[in-house]
Amino acid sequence: MPGKKEKIQPLLINNKHAIILLFCLILATIIHVKIPYAIDGYRFLFLFFILFASTVIIYHFADKNIRKFVLSDKDLFFCLLLTAAATFIVRISTVLLAQFTPEHAQDLFYLIPLFTFGMIMRVVLFSEAVLIFSTILGAAVAFMLGNDLSVFLYVFLGNVLAAYFTGTCEKRTVILKAGFYTAVIMAFLVVMLHSLLGYPIASIPIRIGAILFAGVGSSFITLGLLPVVEHLFDYATDIKLLELANLEHPLLGEMMIKAPGTYHHSIIVGNLSKAAAESIGAHPILTRVAAYYHDIGKLKMPHYYIENRTTLEDAHGGLSPHMSALIILAHVKEGIDLAVRYRLGKQVQEMIKQHHGTTLVNRFYIRAKEQEDPQVYAVQEIDFRYMGPKPQTKEAGILMLADAVEAASSNLEEPTPKRIETLVRQVVEKIFADGQLDDCELTLKDLRAIQKSFTAILLGIFHHRTEYPERMENGGFDKRFPRIVPSGQATGAKGDRRLINLFGPRE
Repeated sequence: MPGKKEKIQPLLINNKHAIILLFCLILATIIHVKIPYAIDGYRFLFLFFILFASTVIIYHFADKNIRKFVLSDKDLFFCLLLTAAATFIVRISTVLLAQFTPEHAQDLFYLIPLFTFGMIMRVVLFSEAVLIFSTILGAAVAFMLGNDLSVFLYVFLGNVLAAYFTGTCEKRTVILKAGFYTAVIMAFLVVMLHSLLGYPIASIPIRIGAILFAGVGSSFITLGLLPVVEHLFDYATDIKLLELANLEHPLLGEMMIKAPGTYHHSIIVGNLSKAAAESIGAHPILTRVAAYYHDIGKLKMPHYYIENRTTLEDAHGGLSPHMSALIILAHVKEGIDLAVRYRLGKQVQEMIKQHHGTTLVNRFYIRAKEQEDPQVYAVQEIDFRYMGPKPQTKEAGILMLADAVEAASSNLEEPTPKRIETLVRQVVEKIFADGQLDDCELTLKDLRAIQKSFTAILLGIFHHRTEYPERMENGGFDKRFPRIVPSGQATGAKGDRRLINLFGPRE
């Protein structure tokens, strides 16, 4: 129970506290340059301790009370680095404005593209992170500019709005719209604050124009920086996931040629996973993309998997059950290696690792038990189970269920609606009873919705088609061809137009 222990003892020094400590030193240094009494070391220490205490308290509150607020060391480092970079940009910009346009420095402050912070953090991580770190960024900028409450509100609310309008970013145009919408709303709020604080009316048009420019500029800067962030930190954003969903990707193209059965299976699993994710409010793009790549490890030895077999010969026929299980189990590790090599992103890598959980390779386990000689050796069930871990997220749980359901449905004889529904329920119940879904957040309500979505997709795949009558030579059902009587004459007025022996020799 390491997670609970960490929350009960939040003040223990760990990697995250070290990262926060370093961040606060940097942030205090950036802000301290603006303090009039820069030589006074006590002010620097006071500022550092305030920043450190505030960041630790806010972070641990969010970590303990916000369920979706889960940050790895890398995520925390990225968030704090982005916060420090945004603060540094504000510091440099205000210095330049004060030097070159001192009479309009306060008005032109709104030219700074601060909304980029909220957009990037929302696309890369999640909205809860934006809420927490926008608070820290707003406080840092307010400290820098003389403890101005209106500046804090502008920075905090602007980034929250930018993250809200960015949302699930499936198109690059969403970011452009987010910048514009945020700028419009923030311009209105700044006018309200401007009127409340009694600033000169003449500066209102300048500030409105500056905010609109900053909003659009933030969108373009975000679009330019996202590929850099994805590459440096190995993040799979929604935009990158959409690129990975392209079936022309080299890995998918290789799978289509070398392992066509696995490719077909993965596409169907992708459709099942996407529908299930949409039904319970999970991440449909991530789930579908992970489904496309979950079996890429089979590319190393595709002929050992039944869906890629082109002959009746069993590739496992001459192998021991242990060796066969070793080959099957290895496709998860091979898949992770390929995902790392092709930079599919940490989320996809984790879902490849978790999509079988710790399930049992039942076929070879049973064969090994049949061949077992208790006096010589004992078959261990653990040798026939995947290494795991079990699915840790809703998306990984959905992928496991979709993978198992598709594999089971491919062997279903006479797939009537009732049989399909029963099959889906049995597969889901078996995985649930095996404890594979214990570590993910899927509820019983979610599982019922997932079953319904799986059943609907499979009914569309296995729907009954109209049986067309054959064009028989004698007594055919197709009225376009006349019936031939024993004398060889057609019963109709038209001649015999049968397409028989069309490419053969003429009689």
